[in-house]
Amino acid sequence: MRSLVKIAIRLLSIILLLSIYLHANAQDDIVEFSSTSSKTLCPLNNGVVTSLQTSSLEISGPTDKIWYASYSINGGPSENMNGGLGINTSIFDFEISFRNDSKKLKTFTVQIEKAWLEDGTQLTISANDDSRDVTVYPLTKPSVQAYENKIKTNSEEDYTVIIGMNSIYKGELPTGASQMSYNTEVIDAFKYINFRIKWQAEAGITTFKSIEKTGFGCNSDTIYSNIELKNEFSVDLGDDRNICSGETVTLTPAIDLKSEYTYLWSTGETSESIEVNKIGEYELSVTDTRDNQKITNQVNVNVHDSPPINIDDVIMMDGSPIQLDIQKEGCTYLWSTGETSSKIEISTPGDFSVMITSEYGCTNSKSFTVKDQSSFFTLNLPNIIHMCAQETMTLSPYMDIDQEYTYEWSTGSTEREIEISTEGTYTLKATDPNGYSQTASSKIYYHSKPIVDLGDDFILWDGESKELNAQNTGASFKWSTSEMSQIITVNSGGEFWVNVIDEYGCANADTINVDYREGEKFRIELGDDRSICQGDSVLIIPEIIGHPVSPLVYNWVDQNHNDAEIYLKEEGNFLLEVTDNLGNIESAEIHITVLPAPIVNLGEDIIDYPNLEQKLIANVDNVSYNWSTGEVSKSITIENTGTYWVEVINEAQCSARDSIYVKFLNDYPFVGLPKAFSPNGDSHNDLLFVRGIDIDKINLMIYNRLGKKVFETSDINQGWDGRYNGHIQDMDSYYYSLDITYTNGVMRTKTGKFSLLR
Repeated sequence: MRSLVKIAIRLLSIILLLSIYLHANAQDDIVEFSSTSSKTLCPLNNGVVTSLQTSSLEISGPTDKIWYASYSINGGPSENMNGGLGINTSIFDFEISFRNDSKKLKTFTVQIEKAWLEDGTQLTISANDDSRDVTVYPLTKPSVQAYENKIKTNSEEDYTVIIGMNSIYKGELPTGASQMSYNTEVIDAFKYINFRIKWQAEAGITTFKSIEKTGFGCNSDTIYSNIELKNEFSVDLGDDRNICSGETVTLTPAIDLKSEYTYLWSTGETSESIEVNKIGEYELSVTDTRDNQKITNQVNVNVHDSPPINIDDVIMMDGSPIQLDIQKEGCTYLWSTGETSSKIEISTPGDFSVMITSEYGCTNSKSFTVKDQSSFFTLNLPNIIHMCAQETMTLSPYMDIDQEYTYEWSTGSTEREIEISTEGTYTLKATDPNGYSQTASSKIYYHSKPIVDLGDDFILWDGESKELNAQNTGASFKWSTSEMSQIITVNSGGEFWVNVIDEYGCANADTINVDYREGEKFRIELGDDRSICQGDSVLIIPEIIGHPVSPLVYNWVDQNHNDAEIYLKEEGNFLLEVTDNLGNIESAEIHITVLPAPIVNLGEDIIDYPNLEQKLIANVDNVSYNWSTGEVSKSITIENTGTYWVEVINEAQCSARDSIYVKFLNDYPFVGLPKAFSPNGDSHNDLLFVRGIDIDKINLMIYNRLGKKVFETSDINQGWDGRYNGHIQDMDSYYYSLDITYTNGVMRTKTGKFSLLR
């Protein structure tokens, strides 16, 4: 019994071990993703611009067995892991690439589709770990706006890089370069990075890098901006130029660095480009205004004449063909016959032409006529020519053959054409190159232009008419009214003109203006409206224009006045009616404006103490002043007895006047200061004293032009020596205030000014 139990226990142990072994082997045969979390990837950066990113995912499978697996991305076609080769490890990292061109976050789901052993046995795929999500951020790329890729060493240049609105910019400058300024601005969901770089002093090829880091923490592709640093700019005027005579060529330098330049050509011109048409060497000096660096370059301009063509205008042939040869080195040819060689044979008369072009593109052309020897020219001139006074004409002959001629006019001229300004007979003898001559004459008659005078402009009053006479009987006439007679009658207003042509075709014209007054038999002119000052009157003298029948009756309405002339002194509208002897009534109105006159009052007459200044004030503003003393200020100061008046005139030129009598008593003697003194050390007039008699006390204070007191005394015997604090004062005008107490106790104050002289 004990042995059976042992056997049973051993069997149970074997079963348990087998179960554990089978369970372990079953666990090893499960295929699943090892990592429990999905991945988030940035796109590739700092390399070739691409939105492709590669990552690795860890997958686990059987141990000590060769196994296989396939996967799909977002439900797409299945692909075998490890390139379809067997996997001989239980943990396998396989690489997978993800492309995100969407410019947004994009999630890729990687799904284990199948798993199997080398013998085809299917492996179990974990239901919970059979897929993983990989999120790829969008690719960003900073944009560097257009810039100069060639610049001068030590120069400063501005650059702009555009990145996403929420991105961070990082720039890397080469050694020796420095950033001078930096600012950003956001425009339309983009951030503009504006900065200035001061470049290093060493010449060569360099770069600066622009890196954008997005809000996701991803760096974009790095932009490498290539810069060529040069110690000096270059100026190139190009190859030497070849132009034809009469042509111009524009010379413009090509400068490889952008800057502010000034230009000086050997011609003295200072523009960037010049136009030339003469042969020679042209030198240009270009100066960079930022550092005064100067570079010079030259170019030669060659001017070539068009090749000559030695063919006569008219070539005579005697019935046999003629040979022409215009051979010139390096030229091409085109004849009107279509031939392109330098030689041509002509066997029949006619008109021909040829164009020759040099190696420099300069062309010349020639037209000529080939005539049979039996054909000669004819000469024609007009027989009779009628001319009008002061006219001139060109008298030109007609020849039926276009060739060279010599000319002999009866005036002595040898030109083909002559100018005619006087009458007479003009004869021409023309000779062709073969010596054949023809003669013709023209008779020139001069005639005066008709005199046309329609008279002065005039007025037609209602119902009137008048004849206009163009004179010149026998001539032809054309009026602005389309009438064609010598005399027309007008009964309306406007501009009338007539053109008169005599029998010889000589023409003249005149114009007259007619002012037609519809509804007016005559007109009354009272002149413009008038303005008068209060208290004045104005004489109105009417003027009658037109042809009224006398006698005339005048009526100033509401004025009880029947004379033509009237004095008006009140404000208002004044109407005049005039009736002629036929009962025609016309009227006119004038407006009179009365302007207020100013009021001035100088006050009561003044009686004051002797030799004291008295101030007179015209108590009215905004006027001009005219005093009897000749002064034009608002107030004046007087020192003498007499009658004084002032006239004031306002803006309307209306005036008012007032006068005042001022009397100074003789009870007190004069006390005051001289008008000037000269403290120059010559012992003459070196001190300034108070002058006068009957003086008990004084107090004298002297001030300079700035109002600073420079001297004060209460001692009548103390004079001022022209010094202040021991310093000699400037030659100038000085002001004083003098308090006087006379011996009888009367006190007065005087102020004034005097001059210090040297």
